[in-house]
Amino acid sequence: KGLYTTLCTLLYMIIKDAMVLIHLAKLSVLEKSCDYFKNVLIPKAVYDEISNENYPDSEIIKKFIEIGKIKIKLVQNKNLIKKANEFNIRNGEAQALALYWQEKANLLATDDDNVRSKKELLEINIIGTPVIILNLYKKKKIDKEKLNSSIERLREIGWFSNALLDSIIMEANKHE
Repeated sequence: KGLYTTLCTLLYMIIKDAMVLIHLAKLSVLEKSCDYFKNVLIPKAVYDEISNENYPDSEIIKKFIEIGKIKIKLVQNKNLIKKANEFNIRNGEAQALALYWQEKANLLATDDDNVRSKKELLEINIIGTPVIILNLYKKKKIDKEKLNSSIERLREIGWFSNALLDSIIMEANKHE
C-alpha cells in the first residue's frame, strides 16, 4: 500500500497560474495547498508574472519555489501556447494551459474566468482558489476557523461571486 500511495502521489500533478498562487499566499494556505497536491508545477511565464509585478505575496511564492514545493517547468511545445492563444488565452494563463496539456496534468488551478468558461471546449479539469480551500478543509488540512476567515478574505478581495463563496460555506457545513 505504501508504494502504491507514493506512486499515486507522484503521478498526481497540478499546474497553477499566478492568481491562484497569489490568492493562496494572501490566505496563508499556499504551503498547505502545496503539501496537499504534492506535485505542483508552474510555467516560466507565471513565475515571471509573479516576479515582475510587485505583489506583496510574491516573496512567499518564491520561497516555496526555492525549497522545491513549487517547480518551474518550461513549455517545450510552443504550438500548445499557440493553441491556447487561439482561444483568446494569453500570457501566464496560456503557458499554464499549455503546460497542463504538455504534462498531461490532473488539474489546472486557475481563477481566470476566461479559461474557466472554456473548460469543456478545452477539455481540461479545473480547480479554483475557493474549491482548493474547501478541499483543504475536507481533508482536515485547515480547520473551520481558517476556512471561514479564508472565505471572508476572498470576499474582501472581490474576485469571486458571493454566491460561489456562500456555496463553499454550505458545502463545508455538510462535512462537519
